[in-house]
Amino acid sequence: MSLFRHLLGLFCLAGMGVHAAEVPWEPAARDDTDYWASTVKEQAEAVKQSQAKIIFIGDSLTESWDKEIWQSRIAPAKALNFGIGGEGPQHVLWRMDHGILEGPSPETVVLMIGINNYWRQFSASDTARGIEAIVGGINARHPTTRIVLLGLLPVYEGASPIRPWIGEINGRLKHLDGQKKVEFFDFSAGFLEADGNQRLQLYQEDHLHLSKAGYVVLARELTPVLKLPSALP
Repeated sequence: MSLFRHLLGLFCLAGMGVHAAEVPWEPAARDDTDYWASTVKEQAEAVKQSQAKIIFIGDSLTESWDKEIWQSRIAPAKALNFGIGGEGPQHVLWRMDHGILEGPSPETVVLMIGINNYWRQFSASDTARGIEAIVGGINARHPTTRIVLLGLLPVYEGASPIRPWIGEINGRLKHLDGQKKVEFFDFSAGFLEADGNQRLQLYQEDHLHLSKAGYVVLARELTPVLKLPSALP
């Protein structure tokens, strides 16, 4: 990995509020900012007052959906965005314990989480265990809710050591398909060139977050899965 990307990882980690005792499969609060706690409270209030059919849960890749695409394609499906940057599975579990799913049962929960645990130096197997715990928690709260579980998208160049880590997680998550109302989707192919490197136009300069073009691709992939309004051109 390049020095720039190594430093980026350290920068991201510095802002994540890491606890030495955290494990990905148990709820953990973040203490990095008041913003996080207030956002969790706002989400818990929002879900009580809404009649959301779809709830998206995740980290910055979910939080940062392009606004135009979200408003034109996703929001009309009565969707809520419960993404928060810097999250790991352990933080989603804490949010779940503090109300983000304590409303009417949605038809679908779309879950994509885990990438930030790479910089926390959690193993792929432990991170996948955390994601499995989220799936179990959703199912326990809302047994009739469909869980659309998304595999982690490819980040950095094809030779980066994060790629095998992502691949192991996605392989483990694939085994959940068909269990506990889970449908697993790996959209990685749409974000890669034939040589395994990223389609650069789909990513921002950090090679981690998606560009607007990347969200166009993600929306296209999700259209038949979520029966979204007419496809993007």
